Amino acid sequence: MQRSNSITRENGGSNLHVGIVNNDPRQRKFSISACRRHSIELNENQFMLIIMFSNAETNERISYKQDGSRFGASQLTLKFATNSLYKIFVKARPPQDFVTLNIGGSELKLIQVDADFGEYAAVWNTSDKTPTKKGTRQDIQFILVGDGHKTLNKNIQVKFYPRSDSHASWGQKLDQITWHCEVDEFGAVLLMFVFSIGSIRRPNFFKCTLL
Repeated sequence: MQRSNSITRENGGSNLHVGIVNNDPRQRKFSISACRRHSIELNENQFMLIIMFSNAETNERISYKQDGSRFGASQLTLKFATNSLYKIFVKARPPQDFVTLNIGGSELKLIQVDADFGEYAAVWNTSDKTPTKKGTRQDIQFILVGDGHKTLNKNIQVKFYPRSDSHASWGQKLDQITWHCEVDEFGAVLLMFVFSIGSIRRPNFFKCTLL
């Protein structure tokens, strides 16, 4: 019996579920229809990547602002303070092996939190960053490197504020970014779709259930 990985989101809710969907119609009905879920089936080269940021000193989630089409790279801007420490959590389903993370030119060592669940953490120091000029945004690289030269290279749109500027923490809180990824024959990780970004009712991805 053929099987495929599947990631689903309940209608009207914020729970992400990861499981195995069989080709058995009875199993498919139970996994999708009975629970009223939308499903994304993943082939063997695909995975879902979840990224979460928080202030290492306060444990507060970072803020973001909706800029619409004012800037070319993205409609959303992530907000950071200079001279600050941030915790970055990375989680992949199905689990993936990652080694390093480079964000904004800073090479970070990934700490494996849970190998079985593909969960990693790193700490990012923004002491080398300068405040972003008013009315502008910055694109910084987010480069995630795994085993077998597997590499994800994605720009994210950010704004850096002086550490003393409270505007860095104003606005909506970012719970998670979720990317639908695929590894090509050369090891490059392609971003197929931004599954979700922004605030959700409960930041509970790390409590997701395995069907």
